[in-house]
Amino acid sequence: MQPAPATPSGGATLRPLGIGDVLDRVFAIYRARAIGLFVLGLILFVAVVIAWVVLGVVFAFTGASTFQRLAQQPTNDPAALLSNPAFLELMGGVLVFAIVGWLLTLLVGAVFTGAVIDAAAAAHLGQERSLSQSFVVGFQSSLRIFFAGVLATIAVTLISIVFNVASTFVNNGIVLFLIFAVSTFVQVYVEASWFVAPVIATIERHGPISSLRRSWQLSSGFRWRIVGLVLLLFVLALVLFVLVIFLVGLLAAANRTLGGIAIFIAVFAAVPIWMPLFFGTMTVLYYDLRVRKEGFDLQLAAEAMPRA
Repeated sequence: MQPAPATPSGGATLRPLGIGDVLDRVFAIYRARAIGLFVLGLILFVAVVIAWVVLGVVFAFTGASTFQRLAQQPTNDPAALLSNPAFLELMGGVLVFAIVGWLLTLLVGAVFTGAVIDAAAAAHLGQERSLSQSFVVGFQSSLRIFFAGVLATIAVTLISIVFNVASTFVNNGIVLFLIFAVSTFVQVYVEASWFVAPVIATIERHGPISSLRRSWQLSSGFRWRIVGLVLLLFVLALVLFVLVIFLVGLLAAANRTLGGIAIFIAVFAAVPIWMPLFFGTMTVLYYDLRVRKEGFDLQLAAEAMPRA
């Protein structure tokens, strides 16, 4: 006799899922909790916009004297402009502004990632979860997700640098193409191996390095399935993007004001709508990998059995 697949209270039956099944489950979760997931994304997206606006105002005020000195010394000589201390000071300020803004965006994005993963995991397992509870989980896991992402970015960047340096010593077109192909293969392989690391950092509360290591183990044997799923997601996103652009173009042709409003709404709503689908897919895929490799469905079924 085979044990029946585990069915969490109120959730879908846990069993090995095909790519289509994963997407069906993600869209079912999104339909069931669309408002909550959208609000999660909207709040944090607005927070990022406000943070960038505040940073821009601070940059404008702190750099006001630098702008004035540049305005008082007009020149058409690029060499003189580049050697101007005020210009160098301005470029340094722009660099600091960009770095701070980038780090702030990554941190807020990590909070959003953790919150959406927690909400999607609860929906997948049939558990109740409020927005405030998901926010708390997002904040608690944000630093783990952030540093795991930084480590993964550094690793992929180093791989790209190594292959780029190697290509500088080659003049043969065929060899250059092979280097490019191998570089792309290695980067895709590594990124697929670490795809579910944010879910592990959130749900299992592993540290950054441990999350990457466990993600690598879970993904073993299923990396190209992960790649295919992510590609399918981006194809769907591209189709939706083209459709939205087409509809906005029709509105703009009929009425410029209405078209401008439609563009603003489309851009503003794109991130809160799309990212829950992406991280929801990541979450469902994580549980699917655990079912396939660790018998997570059997574990839940055993835990649900009455104790003697």
